Amino acid sequence: MALELIVNLLLLGFSIFCYFYVGATMPVSAANELGAEQWPQALLLLLIPAICWNIYKFFKRNRKEDVAASFKDFFPSIVRLVKSKLFFGMALVVIMALMYEPVGFMTTCLLFLIAYGLLLGQRNIALLLVTSVLITVLLYIGFAVFLGVMLPRGQVPFLRNFALFVESLIPAV
Repeated sequence: MALELIVNLLLLGFSIFCYFYVGATMPVSAANELGAEQWPQALLLLLIPAICWNIYKFFKRNRKEDVAASFKDFFPSIVRLVKSKLFFGMALVVIMALMYEPVGFMTTCLLFLIAYGLLLGQRNIALLLVTSVLITVLLYIGFAVFLGVMLPRGQVPFLRNFALFVESLIPAV
């Protein structure tokens, strides 16, 4: 509960900062056109009242005693969050994002799917490996072949060669 309020207040402060930062750093457009600085500011003008409404609803929904009690339980709840599967899932996504360019799409996607499957409780390793490989190949075909998106092959030589080998197999199928 306390975390919800803290995140809303941080979002409100950051949104207000961004509104003034965009106005101060972007070049001013002509008076008769919508420039590059006005679109983000217009979106922020919609976001700021929405965040304020969310904060108002938070205080209307929760009693004062409950909010005070949630702040007393704030640090233990952070420890519980860090130990949860949700946190490990978020950490896996961050690790995947960091690995994406240097390791390449094929390896990153495969390792991510295996790790996430294990996190969710899949203990049949053979099934996990087969479905992870199948999903990786289907994602590659969908993005690289059908949509024409260039997926990173990686910067590690043997992983790059593996990605090129797999890519050479896909059009032949």
